[in-house]
Amino acid sequence: MEQMSVTARFVRPFVRVLSRYPDVASKLDQLRSLPAERRVDLQEAYDTVSHWVKSTGDADLGLKAGQTVCLGGGGVLEFAMHSAASLRESMSVARRYSRLFSDALEPKLEIDGDRAVVRLDNKLAWPRAIADFTLTAWYMNHIRTQLADGPDVEVLFSFDRPDDVSAYERTFGSCRLQFGAGCDGFAFDATFAERALASSDALLHAVHCEHLEVLHAGLPAPMNVALRVRQLVASELRRGRPTAVAIARQLHMSRRTLVRRLDAEGTSFTAELDELRRELALRFVSSPNLPLNEITTLLGFSHVQGFHRAFKRWTGQTPIQFRESAAVAAVSAAQ
Repeated sequence: MEQMSVTARFVRPFVRVLSRYPDVASKLDQLRSLPAERRVDLQEAYDTVSHWVKSTGDADLGLKAGQTVCLGGGGVLEFAMHSAASLRESMSVARRYSRLFSDALEPKLEIDGDRAVVRLDNKLAWPRAIADFTLTAWYMNHIRTQLADGPDVEVLFSFDRPDDVSAYERTFGSCRLQFGAGCDGFAFDATFAERALASSDALLHAVHCEHLEVLHAGLPAPMNVALRVRQLVASELRRGRPTAVAIARQLHMSRRTLVRRLDAEGTSFTAELDELRRELALRFVSSPNLPLNEITTLLGFSHVQGFHRAFKRWTGQTPIQFRESAAVAAVSAAQ
């Protein structure tokens, strides 16, 4: 499974806020010394933030951390976004180079009729504090300036409405807050997606993007989801038929996200499971010393009959017929 990481730029805003808490401040020295571009394990970072929320009792920790992020806190990527010609171009840059900040963040712009939506999707299920931080930092450094406080801006939260939303109201000003929205992000008048940004600078944008391309080329290539799914399914087959829910959990994502990402790669969980079983079945059945009931178990079938039906669908032959044909072919080849 791919090891997802995030730069230390993600940690720094939380460290600044936590310095106000005497019980926590003394434990932050190591985090303070991390270079900005140092990569840290993403799941560990999420777990650490959740621990900080619990230990401080501050449910609004993510909002406070996001408010400390100034333009440039995310590195050259933020300057490239600000110097883009339009919000659409800015989001295109964000989507292409988001891995420079986090392996999990998937920003995108969608147009639905007269409304535009900036979605901040995440491959790894994030706790409320991380969603709060991401939305706040994005609003303070991008949405607020790019939309110039345009009318009817909505802030979308995937989680349910908290009992106390006063901190959200202070953070997002005149924006409408929509909880339980199904995604995290912002919705606004679609005409703003094409308007020229006041901060646009074509020359600076070209220089920033050139720098981003060099940095991006230095990142290790991510393993595609289908391959990761196949590896996990292979290790789980002996224990029974793996499920999409169980595999998604091991990949630290929801089943819905797994389905969506596999679909983007032109496949599905069922297709990957079936293809892996077919490949293994052909290999196992070709071996004359491996009993068919053992092959049934190795492939995660609960009954021999189920394996026989699947094998005939794959090859047009029963396992015994295929094994006999393979034996004849082996003798002919030897002769």
